[in-house]
Amino acid sequence: VGALAHRTRFAAELLASRPAVVRGNASEVMSLAGSGPGGRGVDTQASSEQAIDAARALARSAGCVVAVSGMVDFVTDGSTVVAVPGGSPLMTKVTGVGCALGALVAAFVAVESDVLFATAAASAVLAAAGERAAVGRRGPGSFAVGLLDEIAALADAVR
Repeated sequence: VGALAHRTRFAAELLASRPAVVRGNASEVMSLAGSGPGGRGVDTQASSEQAIDAARALARSAGCVVAVSGMVDFVTDGSTVVAVPGGSPLMTKVTGVGCALGALVAAFVAVESDVLFATAAASAVLAAAGERAAVGRRGPGSFAVGLLDEIAALADAVR
């Protein structure tokens, strides 16, 4: 979003369908809110803290929960903002971690009617899995495998 005009237009069309949650990195959320040029995945230059106001505005205008991922994740419904610290710096070195968070958010929202709570909980679970996966890892390759293992272990723990 923001990096290419056709992607930004498509994202705007998706917003018109009134999703329950919009999740992105800081640059993506700022672009959707009309307050930034957008970015390219893990290469984003903006911090999640810099996107809080844009996330709140987007949540209000789109009528949904907005989650901004970064070193600290922020989740908002437009009025309440929840900060979710944690994770690992290695999470920024692995392509697909944001997609994994999107999948977790969808799963949590499917079983919890409080969308703000469900989204923040999904973010917290991924952060915890990231922290656990980073222990003893030498780099992003072993971390990526460890992250999948830790997500599965946390899922087993809550069954």
